[in-house]
Amino acid sequence: MYPLFVVLGHISLLFAGLGASVPLEPKYEVVERLTSPPDGWMAVQPAPPSKLMKFRLATYQERAGEFEQKVVDLSTPGHQSYGNHLAIRDIQEFLRPSDRVSGKLLSWLESEYVPSESIENHGNWITFTVPISQAESILKTRFYEFHHEDSGQVTTRTLEYSVPEEVHPYVHLIQPTTRFGRFRSEAEKVHLQPTTATGEDLTANCSSTINPGCLRELYRIHDGNPRPDPRNRLGISGFLEEYARYSDFQEFMKTYGPGQADANFTVISINGGLNLQNSSTPSSEASLDIQYAASMAYDALMTFYTTAGRGPGGPETDQPSAGSSDNEPYLEQLHYLLNLPDEELPAVLSTSYGEDEQSLPESYTNATCSLFAQLGARGVSVIFSSGDSGPGDPCRTNDGRDSPRFQPAFPASCPFVTSVGGTYGIDPERAIDFSGGGFSERFPRPLYQKASVDNYLEKLGNRWDGLFNRGGRGIPDVSAQAQNFLIVDHGSIGKIGGTSASAPVFAGIISRLNAVRLKHNKSRLGFLNPWLYSLHGGFSDIVEGGSVGCGSPQGQIPHAGWNATAGWDAVTGLGTPLYDVLSAMTSNL
Repeated sequence: MYPLFVVLGHISLLFAGLGASVPLEPKYEVVERLTSPPDGWMAVQPAPPSKLMKFRLATYQERAGEFEQKVVDLSTPGHQSYGNHLAIRDIQEFLRPSDRVSGKLLSWLESEYVPSESIENHGNWITFTVPISQAESILKTRFYEFHHEDSGQVTTRTLEYSVPEEVHPYVHLIQPTTRFGRFRSEAEKVHLQPTTATGEDLTANCSSTINPGCLRELYRIHDGNPRPDPRNRLGISGFLEEYARYSDFQEFMKTYGPGQADANFTVISINGGLNLQNSSTPSSEASLDIQYAASMAYDALMTFYTTAGRGPGGPETDQPSAGSSDNEPYLEQLHYLLNLPDEELPAVLSTSYGEDEQSLPESYTNATCSLFAQLGARGVSVIFSSGDSGPGDPCRTNDGRDSPRFQPAFPASCPFVTSVGGTYGIDPERAIDFSGGGFSERFPRPLYQKASVDNYLEKLGNRWDGLFNRGGRGIPDVSAQAQNFLIVDHGSIGKIGGTSASAPVFAGIISRLNAVRLKHNKSRLGFLNPWLYSLHGGFSDIVEGGSVGCGSPQGQIPHAGWNATAGWDAVTGLGTPLYDVLSAMTSNL
């Protein structure tokens, strides 16, 4: 319990006098600086000096632009390098900094008495673990415990940090420092929380409740069932102490997966992630993801990656633990995956978590997106839900101006992931009102989607001018059903919705398409977007419905939302998949 009435005044004075209490030496330069904590966060007390923290330092990549173009090329049908995915060694050599740069960075850490056994050099990333007191000396800053007023989360952060001027040109970021954010499941919205299924739900038709049979019929999945293939693993991301339970999975497959009663999955722990099969806490997100991805893919080799931590927060401790380094869940997972041998990588990775793009430092979103690009280069299709807040919420900037602005989600806004929006209904299928979409404030519109998105903006005219980035990467790319999904959690059948449902459905379909290609001795699909936007067909164009957000109808931006229209739109992307058409197209790539 924090004595806020005593501490807050002292902390505000400490931050106000940060320059006086921690004078920056002449030979140090600021890497990142926040003028104030992001909305909702407040400093409450100094961080425990003995608490160990694991830091990740990203080096500037001189060939980043060249690498990203290479990823696009090998993912673009018709290009001479299409499907020639890179091996782990290829990427490491491509992005590795020079020995001179690595030497300077390692020498700096050693000069600050960072124990050599706590330093890991991964080329363009270096990790090191030190107590907060030493981190404050190394980075010329002060760390505090910050409290989030709505969620109650507590995290250790600072508002700025510096490095010596001789290494400053080579340091892209060091985290966790200025990254606050609120990492969350896209299904945590109140209106999307799971409810108990009634008898009527269990006997209702597909216009009222969704099960795998409904999706197979709607998306025209009628071909034979693919065989398990170690080259076609399907991965599901698990965070926030959500555990995929074997008993629930088997009960679901027995009930809703004809011919799949013997299906199963493997759990892999990252950063001390747990696999608590007897946990009493709800696991509706994990249940939804694993059950629907598996039932769409049919008999795929399924892996649930359980990564420890709850985003910002974690216990105070003088020992390194999953809790103390869990503040960077994407980095923990991505570094683990990218260090796997090529044959152990998933072919498809589905993730139903995200946060507001503006809540994250730009250096962090850029570095993380680069890691997603590396997965794509190795033949992994990275799929994210687009979010459940329509054009955003609360739709105010956190730059000190508090201006009205739509708020896209990250990582959905990264141009190297495939973001999946939401629909509902059967005949016709409509855009659902919470489907996240819009335009990135950080990433420019990639060439692969320029024609499709420009066409939408031309129809939009000047509506919402000044409230979004007209030159930004458009979200989502595609969509799928997102309401009233039947799941089994803790032995009971419930209903749940959100783009958390859409992402694993689409991931399962991509896994099936990979099976088709592998059967014809072709490469996996890998990074999907250049292919998806090159298609003329293969999707049901959703032209009814639209999204709402920003506290609509009378919120920060009254009646805020995007409409579904012919062609790509900022609610449903290119539309929902027609598997039979996509399968034929995939075979001919």
